[in-house]
Amino acid sequence: MSVASQSFVTTAKSDLTLTEYSVLASFVLFLYDHAITFDAEVMNIWKGPRTLGKLLFLWTRYFGLSSLIIQVTVTFHGSLSNKVCSAFLWWETVSVLIVNISVDIILLTRVYAVYNCNKQLLYAMVGLQLITAAATIVVEVFYVPAGVGLPSIHNLTGCSSPSAPRKFAASLVPSLANAVILCLLMLYKQCGRYGDEFGPSQLKLLVQDSIIYFFCILAVHLTNLLVFYLAPRGLLLVAAGWEFAIPCTMGCRLLLNMFNHYGRFCQWTTHNLISKLTVGSKPIGNP
Repeated sequence: MSVASQSFVTTAKSDLTLTEYSVLASFVLFLYDHAITFDAEVMNIWKGPRTLGKLLFLWTRYFGLSSLIIQVTVTFHGSLSNKVCSAFLWWETVSVLIVNISVDIILLTRVYAVYNCNKQLLYAMVGLQLITAAATIVVEVFYVPAGVGLPSIHNLTGCSSPSAPRKFAASLVPSLANAVILCLLMLYKQCGRYGDEFGPSQLKLLVQDSIIYFFCILAVHLTNLLVFYLAPRGLLLVAAGWEFAIPCTMGCRLLLNMFNHYGRFCQWTTHNLISKLTVGSKPIGNP
């Protein structure tokens, strides 16, 4: 083996090890959260009539789970062809977009409720969501990277994309911008509700009830953007599993939190019920 080939194998093994650990960690986190919240899922989701809120929860949780299973399978599978790896990267790109849209609907609903079901704000957020999805699709169509199967002869598994253009990172910018706007809207309204009464107890409620979900999703989008721009090409997929695990986990936990605290949300259909949701002892949107 030449020096160049040996250097490639050493680098590929190092990148692959980091990717495997990262993907496996995201999968374990998702399974752990699923396990500790399964009782709440059975109580709030599986019992009673089917509603829009329940269907959204089930779609987000189990699409995320199936996506992570595929991610883990490909990452630890050897002897994959370039055609299979290219198809996998296309699938992963589309799946991340679907997850982002699903979770954004959950976050959008929460913001809509906090702002007293303001229709103008709703239309603006829906318009922003459509623009975000359209911009992401345009970038992905032009810059989605081709996949390369790693040679199993050197105990390498999974897929890589050494020729992935840095411009592909632009596909993450719309989702990141959307997450920033939703997070700021939530933070502004929730902090403004308490005014001079804002203290440690209000801060705890603010974090537990709202901001932690928005902030975690924002953080994972930012992390993936930095990975695409700064990390070596062999680490392109190192944070991909977290794009499924964190948004799906946080979105489902936000829904469960609403189910647990506001039982009537189980009958959520549209505007009527959301306008009655409360935060603590105060109706949403009423300081």
